[in-house]
Amino acid sequence: MIGLLGLGCKGDSKKDSSVERTEASKEELSKAEKLVNEAISSAGGMGNWSAKKTMSYIKNIQSFDSTGTLLRTVAQIHKYQLKPSFKAYMSWELDGNKHEIVNNGKQAWKLVNGEIQEDKVAVNSAWNSSFGSQYMVCMPFKLKAPGTLLKYEGIDTLSNNRIVHNLKVTYEKGAGSSGGMHTWHYFLNTDNYQFEANFLDHGKGYSYTDYDTFIEVDGIAVTKERKSYVSNENREPVYLRTVYSNSEIQFDIELPEELFKVKN
Repeated sequence: MIGLLGLGCKGDSKKDSSVERTEASKEELSKAEKLVNEAISSAGGMGNWSAKKTMSYIKNIQSFDSTGTLLRTVAQIHKYQLKPSFKAYMSWELDGNKHEIVNNGKQAWKLVNGEIQEDKVAVNSAWNSSFGSQYMVCMPFKLKAPGTLLKYEGIDTLSNNRIVHNLKVTYEKGAGSSGGMHTWHYFLNTDNYQFEANFLDHGKGYSYTDYDTFIEVDGIAVTKERKSYVSNENREPVYLRTVYSNSEIQFDIELPEELFKVKN
């Protein structure tokens, strides 16, 4: 009789454990979704964001080596069509050459001094740079994109002792240009839900980014400056790699269709 009771209890325990795990997963997702909703509300609201048709800004980039020496400063012009479908145009001067990236939503090109670069590195750069830059500047609204997998990992403490919400973000395979490849952790302020930092495991290393300042433009909170560090797996910055600062941010300016075309 004792044996039968023992077996019965063991079976119930497995069932209960499975139910508990399912309920815990649902609770984590619910907390994650609520956190994303709070972040979006704090940044201006999804309704306000969804009404924006275009976006343009200047992205100033300072790159450093591991000793802290400034390697270069580049000012990139970014112009995006957000609605009805994504398109992008980017341009900058570097070492006396004009660089451009054009993305019509289906194909992307890299041009140098007006000439299309057809090597694989240039093609990948055009695709990843245009989508990647738009991904970063459109946060936290991008957290509602199809294929986004959210997990709330509770209250956390950053290396500088800031207390934050920890939101783990991964993407289904086929979602965007790097779905299934990257794991992000976004750390949100516990009072106003703005990003404090993020940590990225991109499969070949780690980066840690501090969000220093935000600016409000047409009711939308946009990142003004962030600092990106080479990091170790423990989310500890090793050295400052890049400082990004956005200026002349505008929404809903007219962008001609020709901007997103190239002459073959």
